[in-house]
Amino acid sequence: MAARWCSWGLALGLMLTSAAAYAASATLESVRLDSQASGVSVHFHFDSVPKYHWFALANPARAVIDFDHTRAGNINSVSGGAVHRLRLARHADGTLRAVLDLGGKAQLDNVHVRGDDVIASIHGGASAAPGASSSSSSHQDGSASSTSKPDRGHAASRRPSAVYRAEASNDSIVVVIDPGHGGHDPGTRARNGLMEKTVNLAIAKRLYERLKQTQRMHPILTRHNDTFVTLRQRVHIAQEHHANLFVSIHANAYPNDRSVKGGTCYMLSEHGATDAKTAQLAHFENTRDRSLAGVHFSGDPTLNAVLTDLFQNASIEDADDVAQNIIHQFAQIEPIYRHKPPRANFAVLRDPMVPSVLCETAFLSNPHQAKLMGTRRFRNELADAMYKGIVKYFHNHPPEKMRATGGSMYTVKPGDTLSGIASRQGVSENAIMDINHLHSKTLQAGQKLQLPNHP
Repeated sequence: MAARWCSWGLALGLMLTSAAAYAASATLESVRLDSQASGVSVHFHFDSVPKYHWFALANPARAVIDFDHTRAGNINSVSGGAVHRLRLARHADGTLRAVLDLGGKAQLDNVHVRGDDVIASIHGGASAAPGASSSSSSHQDGSASSTSKPDRGHAASRRPSAVYRAEASNDSIVVVIDPGHGGHDPGTRARNGLMEKTVNLAIAKRLYERLKQTQRMHPILTRHNDTFVTLRQRVHIAQEHHANLFVSIHANAYPNDRSVKGGTCYMLSEHGATDAKTAQLAHFENTRDRSLAGVHFSGDPTLNAVLTDLFQNASIEDADDVAQNIIHQFAQIEPIYRHKPPRANFAVLRDPMVPSVLCETAFLSNPHQAKLMGTRRFRNELADAMYKGIVKYFHNHPPEKMRATGGSMYTVKPGDTLSGIASRQGVSENAIMDINHLHSKTLQAGQKLQLPNHP
């Protein structure tokens, strides 16, 4: 599984604290920035402090904090110094995710509790203007700190250790190229008889050759000829080769209006399609293989659910960068159907470990574009545009690999108990359960546990 982490530049730190210290539900009431000589502190003020986890992402630098069972009040984005922007999103399970976009060499140092504030310490980069804040109506003055209240115990203020940290990788960059449809599935068809499956394969082969001639790039095709490959097999190929990027190539069609034209790139939506047209297109693509209408995420069955969610959110953000790069290149050779990457629930995009985009190169339902798609010159131009977008993405976001910087792996021996292991390690039982996503204190001989560093 570690090999799949290499794509992300992820510096992971889980806050290992006792659940008893936190509220069952909470409301984020205000956010405030405080400037120090070494960086910025971001104060998240709650009516009652929730349980939380945090981690950091690189390229671009982001600090992410997940607050369990939490809602946000009327919170506006804050910015200042090393903090370029705050983004908040509430997940279906009640988790409120706060993402801080960081600038320069800034990085998340630790997260701790003080009174009713959860404070993220950002080191490096420029300092913020004192008192920068974003508050709900009940905290218009932005004063979210409450120093009169005691800390929530020593465990809550401990600084956890990062288990893994990102470092530059010299490995090959694996790009899986997926020509859509094939075999008995022709895809859409132009009035002149040109089939989508044929166009997709021609563009994919050109892209493959361009990447193959580029240093460090290792392209892989999901099909080399006119054969049918299931959606599950396409996803499996990307997983099997630990892909750094998955690019699915398609052509579009809108029979009700043959004047519609242009290219775009789709990325995965966590909550389905952005509009009715996108929903129809996603349904059309997905039902080509009905057995995979709900493709399952891959990976080790014991994979921490928090990490699975983390990786998918990271992959979606990376996919957005790739999609924007490719759309920009498409704009040099053809009209653009959607300038902002649309989000849709395509089955081939649903892998939590691999940044994935689906490129709709042009409209075969448009007579002029269908004629162009029949020429090698235009197909090569489309492939070259995708090539430039991909190369630019990896130039700006070079792959990284993970290096263990703290903690250790422990193999459970006969007679071991969770309390005994925690006592020897000098951490709480809850800490071990949290980092390993254990639902029970019962251990099995041979079971492997990630142990955090001694605080």
